[in-house]
Amino acid sequence: MLKVKILLATYYGERYIKEQIESIFSQKSVHIDVAVSDDGSKDNTLNIIRETYPEVTVSQNIPGTGSAAKNFLKMVQNLNFEEDFDFVAFSDQDDLWLPEKMKAAADKLTNSQSDLYCSNLTKWDTSDNSYSLLKKDFPQKKFDYLFEGGSAGCTYVFTRNFARDLSFYLKDLDSSDWKGFSHDWLVYFFARSKNYKVVIDGNSYIHYRLHDENIHGHLNKLSLATIKEKSRHVFSGYYQNHVKNYIQYLDKNSEEYNIYKKFLGNYLVRNLMILKYNTQLMREKKKFLIFAVLNLMKIK
Repeated sequence: MLKVKILLATYYGERYIKEQIESIFSQKSVHIDVAVSDDGSKDNTLNIIRETYPEVTVSQNIPGTGSAAKNFLKMVQNLNFEEDFDFVAFSDQDDLWLPEKMKAAADKLTNSQSDLYCSNLTKWDTSDNSYSLLKKDFPQKKFDYLFEGGSAGCTYVFTRNFARDLSFYLKDLDSSDWKGFSHDWLVYFFARSKNYKVVIDGNSYIHYRLHDENIHGHLNKLSLATIKEKSRHVFSGYYQNHVKNYIQYLDKNSEEYNIYKKFLGNYLVRNLMILKYNTQLMREKKKFLIFAVLNLMKIK
């Protein structure tokens, strides 16, 4: 039976953690080993886990890393490769997994000979208990990883070899002053820039809980507030900030590096680059169109 190492990041998660762990242990046809890394919770999160699930390995960051992204990637760096596991998966603290999630991911990785798996999600809006698809399986583009991640990190599953290579890569990565650092984007960037094969599943095996307390969930709801927030990202230099960080991990003679240099150039250079490469930069046409229009509106 295939063995999956689940890396579960927690931070003040007492409200939902039991439901999530129950859904993890309900996975079919795979052996599950769960490791929790808590980022300094002062609530009852760790007590619930320790008292209810003694088989779960628990550690706590003191001081905390300051973000779920850094917590997840610290867990990757701390993986013990002397342990027996075939795959590694990320888990948020407040979702619900369908019982087929891990087996479907393992089968998809194996059958397609891929290194990294991600998928669509089912948005679960707890304000009205409604469900809707969050589509991520648009066809991959040549340079999409330069401006976006593959999906939400909570869908990511990857092979043991990929995990080992990623852990080495992270040793030279400095995210201390990286505003808005995202493990979703970073892992996808690493995979694509290093020519690993990524598969994005059109199925959804996760109920991605949207509630007032989660950090990014509201950005996946189509609303005026979301549009305003994404506009603010562009106008405040959100993409330029990430590009300045990612560019140092690219070969200076590569086309990718040249794309980034032009994106960091003046108004004309940036927008001519976007026009030239157009839909090669993002998988979803609607998302790219918004990105292109907002960059035309961004004078600086």
